[in-house]
Amino acid sequence: MKLTSLTFVSLLIGFVLVGVPAQAGLDIDLGVSIRGDDADVYFSISSRYFGRDRGTVDRFAAYFSDPDDLAVFLYLSKRSGRSCDHIFGLRRQGLSWWQISTRLGLPVDVWFVEVHHDPGPPYGKAYGHWKKHKQDRHHHMVFSDADIRNLTAVRVIHEYYGVSMQVAMDWRASGNSLQTIMTGEYHKRHGKPAHAGHKGHGKGKGHKKK
Repeated sequence: MKLTSLTFVSLLIGFVLVGVPAQAGLDIDLGVSIRGDDADVYFSISSRYFGRDRGTVDRFAAYFSDPDDLAVFLYLSKRSGRSCDHIFGLRRQGLSWWQISTRLGLPVDVWFVEVHHDPGPPYGKAYGHWKKHKQDRHHHMVFSDADIRNLTAVRVIHEYYGVSMQVAMDWRASGNSLQTIMTGEYHKRHGKPAHAGHKGHGKGKGHKKK
């Protein structure tokens, strides 16, 4: 079969497009299932991302003043397969998120998405420590609650909205809480009006120390 130049170019473009991985996230228009305020949007997004019913998310959200901690809590339950009640019981004992993850037997890799550059603050120290010692299974790594909040936040942003890790890190590095970032992007994508307390990508509780 003889190919015309136009057909050849079309096929070439098709092959190139097939070879490019799509960045498809989990984001959808939540529609009438939400009241519209930012907390409700964030809880609905969390329910979808972490695979938990809204009742469970609402119940445990009441125990966390920082929405970042709610995300870490749900992430630990999802990755470990343990119940939310079990994770919450460990947190109530005063354990750090890192201590809880080790109690659950989770490998350190669950906190990281591979990047091919120095991500810089506030992730650079954690990423540097992980890359330097991840082949040394006997090395004792320790990450602060602030590290765990940041690492969880960028993963949620990256996977839910389908943006690159660099974009996710840039959004988080500006000091936003995860709730502010997620709801701000939701309003932007779905044309919802901003509600009281909504600050787009403004400052939030992003980089707490503990």
